[in-house]
Amino acid sequence: MELSTTIAVFLCWTVPATVIFPSAAFGDTISTADIIRRSHSIDCLEWKISGVCIWLKCSLFGCYITTTPRISHRLPDLVAVTYPNTFDSPWHDYPLKEVLSESARNSDLTGGNFEGVGSDKQHQESLHFYEVDVIGNPALKRLHFGRFLCQSVARSSYPYFLSVEDAKAWRSAIPDAYRKESRIPGLREIGRWPRYTWGSVFPRSGFVFQYHPGKAAAVASQRAIDIVVRDPSGHLAHPLSRQRTMRVSRGNPKARTEHECSLSGGSWKLNPKVDSVGRCVKQSWQQWLTKSDETKDRWQMLHPDHSERCETFAEQQQFRHRRTNSDEQYVWNHWKKYKCCVVAGGTLLKAFDF
Repeated sequence: MELSTTIAVFLCWTVPATVIFPSAAFGDTISTADIIRRSHSIDCLEWKISGVCIWLKCSLFGCYITTTPRISHRLPDLVAVTYPNTFDSPWHDYPLKEVLSESARNSDLTGGNFEGVGSDKQHQESLHFYEVDVIGNPALKRLHFGRFLCQSVARSSYPYFLSVEDAKAWRSAIPDAYRKESRIPGLREIGRWPRYTWGSVFPRSGFVFQYHPGKAAAVASQRAIDIVVRDPSGHLAHPLSRQRTMRVSRGNPKARTEHECSLSGGSWKLNPKVDSVGRCVKQSWQQWLTKSDETKDRWQMLHPDHSERCETFAEQQQFRHRRTNSDEQYVWNHWKKYKCCVVAGGTLLKAFDF
């Protein structure tokens, strides 16, 4: 069971990646095709059997208890695009200005680094500003959510947060200014405070005091993700999901065989009139979306360097030089953690981890 399950998950995850996309040569930019191609990482998936689900199944002949595995893994739900100059996104073929409101499109907002003078020069050299766009990963549209994968709650290519739309809050930090996370040093830090830290999650604005531009961009990205997946209070954003426990329908009604139906998460029902013909019926799944936490969130760099592995920001104090660029433009996948039960049909009584 364990070997066949692992093979099934591997196929569900890697088959979509075999599609060949043309690679656009735009130098210091990234395309939608690049993001799709780079979003398939077994290391970042972190798939495992984490517990047991207990089901009650009833029929005309009585009821009985059955169990199935509870699985946990991550999915590249969101792409965080971080850049210093307003409207100058490295994701060159995403229609950013088309999804912005008319007022944001026509605004005269500017961004970029700052040049200090005199005694303020050293202080201002550590001040960076970044715009951040948080967008549903386009790879989700091509990912096959089979029986052994939880279903993403993110919408492909959907703009969950655009800092230009949230310009007043993102540039002023006023909505977060009086929260305890902003006023108490060491609370919600990205790193080990006070030993070392890349910066604080609060206040959630585009201005970051950090001498290293790569670390500053990472802090800005973590802040934007916090707005989308944890708490959008005071900011203009579309939260990913307010539900921690949710029910989803699984199963492919177009499945032609019982095996294909089972892999899609459905239940194969025989036609009462013709025993040799069946159909795939959708089943209700229960899954859990874990809470985002900057000490455990997993990030995969897509640009300027493509990494096959995931990391937690400030997990290592150093930020490798080859992962920076002169334009200070960065693109990361944020891998959200899910838990769900492999469906057995019937009613879910209990699910627990080992």
